[in-house]
Amino acid sequence: MTAHDEDIRDGSKRPSPGHAVVVGAGITGLAAALLLADGGWRVTLLERDGEPEADSPDEAFERWRRKGAVQVRHSHAFLGRLRNFLRDRYPEFLADLLAAGARELRMLDVPPHTLRGLVPEPGDDDLVMLGCRRLTFEWVLRRHVSRRPGVEILSGAAVSGLRAEPGDRPRVTGVRFERAGESISLDADIVVDASGRPSVASDWLAEIGAPAPHEVSEASGILYYSRFYRLRPGADEPAPGEHPGAADFNWIKYAIFPADHRTFSVTLASPLAFPEMKMLARAPAFDAAMQAIPALAAWTDPARCEPIGDPERPVQAMGGLVNRLRRFVDESGALARGFFVLGDAAYCTNPLYGRGCSQGFLHANMLAEALGRHPHDLDAVARDLDAVARRDIEPFYRASLVADRDATRKAEGRRSKDWRARLTERFFEDGVVVATRCDPVVFRAFVRMMNMIETPEQAFGDRRVLLRVLRVWLRGSRRNRPYAITPPDRQDLLERCRRALAA
Repeated sequence: MTAHDEDIRDGSKRPSPGHAVVVGAGITGLAAALLLADGGWRVTLLERDGEPEADSPDEAFERWRRKGAVQVRHSHAFLGRLRNFLRDRYPEFLADLLAAGARELRMLDVPPHTLRGLVPEPGDDDLVMLGCRRLTFEWVLRRHVSRRPGVEILSGAAVSGLRAEPGDRPRVTGVRFERAGESISLDADIVVDASGRPSVASDWLAEIGAPAPHEVSEASGILYYSRFYRLRPGADEPAPGEHPGAADFNWIKYAIFPADHRTFSVTLASPLAFPEMKMLARAPAFDAAMQAIPALAAWTDPARCEPIGDPERPVQAMGGLVNRLRRFVDESGALARGFFVLGDAAYCTNPLYGRGCSQGFLHANMLAEALGRHPHDLDAVARDLDAVARRDIEPFYRASLVADRDATRKAEGRRSKDWRARLTERFFEDGVVVATRCDPVVFRAFVRMMNMIETPEQAFGDRRVLLRVLRVWLRGSRRNRPYAITPPDRQDLLERCRRALAA
């Protein structure tokens, strides 16, 4: 018997590449299929929702029903980390995306109006985001992946569980799914769960006798509301001015997202501690809030644009948002060999920070690289994937967790009990936030962190950045007052919303 035969009998080791089944054909699943196919794997994507049945991004936005991804008609950000990955690895896909109307958004071209001394530096070409609707990105990516040799996408396929060889650490050998009223079993050398936030991977593992994954979950404490618009013929986007395109006033946060084909979206978010803000889910109240916030009033002026989207749900509301971490490796190795969990199914964070799609691509690439490094040892692949994700993804999860806890505490009017926490809060609010509006070094560090090019620790752990933030903080509120952003009057905004609803 050869070593190769022993690897196969062992069950923890299989020749690679082989057949991969990917559960979920959203952006993370499509990314996994793309990267695995490039590594020589034959890939079957199982997607619960139906085919796009659209010949253009606009048709996809109007018609494509994605019940398995309720966030698709909310605002999305495609960060510099993702754009750079596509530029370097998949330039043909990036070209298709730009041809479909996506835009490259250079953040350093529109700095805060109070910022002086920002000059070009090496690496600035990496600080470019992509502006487009989520459904545009997914529609183009799906078409691109479906043309890849060895990739098959089965729509309307609802996965019900895993197939596995029994043991303390089962060896996953395939999946069971329902399609067109038929129950089907499908063999696989590896199974990838890319089913997103609704993932039931824990249940699947329990059914095959695998240990439960380590899981922590915490509510983000926020609701958010999105609406899409299209510029009218002959109208242009407002020129950058004193009012920023995104801001956080504690009781309300907003952001503007330029997108493809002369469209853009606006998202408003508010902590659960302000239940009266739930009226923003209704279009008249949302529109009234737009007019109460100067930056948004300029963008959503009816003479400049018209709303687009589902006429029955013109404002898309989303709640139940959590920060959740799941680990599928423990000190003994993989919980189930041959089973890998990617994207939001493993690391789920508040979508307000816009990291989900970029993180999904990043995580899929980590898996593809781990499989390349350990082509015949699935347990080593699992350990490798876990280690790299802890290093490159978990810092952003922790940042989301800390930011949401802090926002919830402030919204509820609670003061930090620990003096060190209070000092950190003041350093951030009176130092970091102000410095991003007046110091080019700190602003560039913030942009690099926001685009996932550096972790928060890397960006703000830099000695030069820290010293500049400290200088801004210590000079006091009087000297920093010109860099403050004036919030809208809360009572005025609420009254406008109430009048609009009453009318």
